Amino acid sequence: MKELFFDTIDSTNTYLKAHYEQLEDQTFVRADLQTAGKGRSGRKWTASKGKNLTFSLLIKDEKVMEKFASLSVLSAYSVLESMKKIGLKDLSIKWPNDVYVKDAKICGILLEAVSKAKMEALIIGIGINVNEEDFATGLLHEPTSMKKQLHEDVDIGSFKDVVYDKLIQTVEKLKSGCDLYEEVKAYDYLKGKEVYCRIGDEKKKVKVLGIGEDYSLKVLWQGKELSLFSDEVTFHL
Repeated sequence: MKELFFDTIDSTNTYLKAHYEQLEDQTFVRADLQTAGKGRSGRKWTASKGKNLTFSLLIKDEKVMEKFASLSVLSAYSVLESMKKIGLKDLSIKWPNDVYVKDAKICGILLEAVSKAKMEALIIGIGINVNEEDFATGLLHEPTSMKKQLHEDVDIGSFKDVVYDKLIQTVEKLKSGCDLYEEVKAYDYLKGKEVYCRIGDEKKKVKVLGIGEDYSLKVLWQGKELSLFSDEVTFHL
């Protein structure tokens, strides 16, 4: 495991996409500030400098890359387990890429693949609200942070080590063929909820049955069970 650290960078995901060929598998790239941090579906990830844990992990091992469909959820699970170790409660995974405390987002994850003739690298970008107190106004659901939940500052360096170790443990389990579905399904935030999702070109209201063994989201729509892999799911308001 190797880490590259930047005081300020445009995006740790972008850096890895540009330099993955020269870097070894399981390299972490971390920054105190990302000026063009990425969220899912082209959204921008914003965070105050030095108050949060923002990094990307490079995956080049073919056995792990084959598990592409499960990696967002399993990365979220790794973060969740790391947070539990330092006392956070009421944690869950909002499929496919967020960690929640009750109904508030505390972590977002973005997977990006680098492909030519085949997939050559997979980049897992993770942003965790650690000591953040001021969030952007106008958000439909205000996020939370570890500091807000624990009512004290969190040592980012120490927490980073816990998260890195858990992520590597998860990657090594995937490499050896282990499956973590039974552990993951216990933290399913959307299970039983009504949400809107995109089916084809239309937005439909569905009932969430839960995360499936293939890490898709199983939903019920017009009496039919569907499996969603990459469709965006939003709360039913």
